[in-house]
Amino acid sequence: KIKDTEVFVTIDNAEEGWDGHVGFVPSYLEEINPNPAGKIAVTCGPPIMIKFVIKALEKMGYSDEQVITTLEMRMKCGIGKCGRCNIGSEFICLDGPVFNLAQLKKLPPEW
Repeated sequence: KIKDTEVFVTIDNAEEGWDGHVGFVPSYLEEINPNPAGKIAVTCGPPIMIKFVIKALEKMGYSDEQVITTLEMRMKCGIGKCGRCNIGSEFICLDGPVFNLAQLKKLPPEW
């Protein structure tokens, strides 16, 4: 445990033995409604999920600098040579893979 840190976990399909929350992340965010004051939100997962989570966090009042995500799913070689992770002027493997929302908003929408 890390002092002053809360971690919320949910899965969309529970297997036998899972005793945590089951449901989609944006819905869970609306349910727990974390106040953005003094907080950051970190999310990772499939790109479509990340985009819906970002929308939910924006509705809750999180600033672009408070929303952090990772785009490693775009990477292949990891050294900037294959070009697979290139989005606009950024190479996810070299310039990321962790970005805040302010940085993402400067990228073309295909991220």
